[in-house]
Amino acid sequence: MALTPEGPQLRPGLAWSPRHPAGVMVRPLVLGICRSDYKEAARQRQGASQFGHEVVGEVVARWGKAPFEVGEWVCLDPNRPLNRGTAFADLMPADGTEQELTEALHRVPGSVRLERAVFAEPLACAVHCLDQVTRALGGQVSGSEVLVVGAGIAGTLIALSAQAAGATVSLRNAGVDKLEFLRATGLLPAGALGQDEPPRTPPRAIVLATAFIEARWLRWALDTVAPDGVILLYGGTQATDRFTEEGVALELDSLRRQEGTAHVRWGQKNLTVAGSYGTEPSCFERGLRWLAAPDTTWALERLVLRRIGLTELPVELRAEGPRARPGKVLVVP
Repeated sequence: MALTPEGPQLRPGLAWSPRHPAGVMVRPLVLGICRSDYKEAARQRQGASQFGHEVVGEVVARWGKAPFEVGEWVCLDPNRPLNRGTAFADLMPADGTEQELTEALHRVPGSVRLERAVFAEPLACAVHCLDQVTRALGGQVSGSEVLVVGAGIAGTLIALSAQAAGATVSLRNAGVDKLEFLRATGLLPAGALGQDEPPRTPPRAIVLATAFIEARWLRWALDTVAPDGVILLYGGTQATDRFTEEGVALELDSLRRQEGTAHVRWGQKNLTVAGSYGTEPSCFERGLRWLAAPDTTWALERLVLRRIGLTELPVELRAEGPRARPGKVLVVP
């Protein structure tokens, strides 16, 4: 798959040149389409390309001192340095140093079914977000009330991660379509889902996992969170995004991307605003352990909206664009 001035197109050959003496060739088995893929196809995404990164694939060839064996399943951390082709292809080559390969490609246990394993990368990001919340709360999230704003895949996985860590979780979303879809999956208690009504007990932490951090939701979070609570910025930001109201001045983009911390006063409350960006190798390990568990909490295949073939992908990317939608579209080459 190539992104051309005329839009996404399937092309023969590998758009990739090796740079290191060690690498692997991965055959994608199943791929998820991330919102960032839609944005990149529509030329609406800032930052380095991560096009085609939600992948579970089989190592079909290796060379040099690549620390993988032929036949192993792997998933990808796109935030780690690695020279690779897009996974929206029949084959994804990847090369790097031994350390780069180890940090960017993670072994997927054979006990994890493919349609769960494809959620490994977004789940690792959710786990990292939960770690940031835990750190901002002083090291303890179990027993706390955590509210997530945004019922997309990211918000859902953050909510499930917080629930697995022992938090009491609620989730809010402006539109009803995602909430209805999520209710039908049964992954979260129906009573935890709502639009913009505050929960009965003010949450200690609120995670803003909307597609973009909007001022209205940040204002809502500042009003809703408990005194001495935490607001975690997870959703998308642009370089110019700022929030300046009632004596609070926040540079949202740098706060999120640099995972900074700001202490603010809102009304009579002292609050912490922090950011989450990317993930860590340990987050993949924890997420994959959860996905391997028999607990139906992690039956993430229920979040799959539909499946398409690789030849249908250009039409999907052109037709859908970066608009909000419930569920996950999978590509099965």
